[in-house]
Amino acid sequence: MDIQNINSAVQSAKTTRQETTDSQSAGFQSYLDAFSEKIQNEPSSIKPYPQVCNVQEVPFINIQSQNGEMFDKVHSVLNLFEDYSKDLQNPNKTLKEIEPALMNMKQAAEKLYKENALNAEANQSLSQMINNLQVTASVEYFKFQRGDYI
Repeated sequence: MDIQNINSAVQSAKTTRQETTDSQSAGFQSYLDAFSEKIQNEPSSIKPYPQVCNVQEVPFINIQSQNGEMFDKVHSVLNLFEDYSKDLQNPNKTLKEIEPALMNMKQAAEKLYKENALNAEANQSLSQMINNLQVTASVEYFKFQRGDYI
């Protein structure tokens, strides 16, 4: 087997492949140029919508209102629920050590519920969440006192 014959065959295959690719590329380029000219010569029948062209201003809404304060309070009560849940999962904590966290959670949920009841401009979904927090805290307190976790 002659290495020079193999090298010349490989070189001729590369040349043939390159010529085929060049001719295909030139054909595609001519088709693309013809299509681009056709599009540029035709009048545009697409008319933009006026709403798309004009950017409308969005008014600034101050979310640090009374609802903003309530969101912060709900967040803090949810943190108390999370701490209580972690305490229950901790095998090193006794129920006697967990009880103050439960009482704190229950009192915070009740206080938040009362504040929300006095709030005239309460958000409906926020009020529902606060109600659910208060009910959950009360049920958890009842289960704890009943001895479900013993």
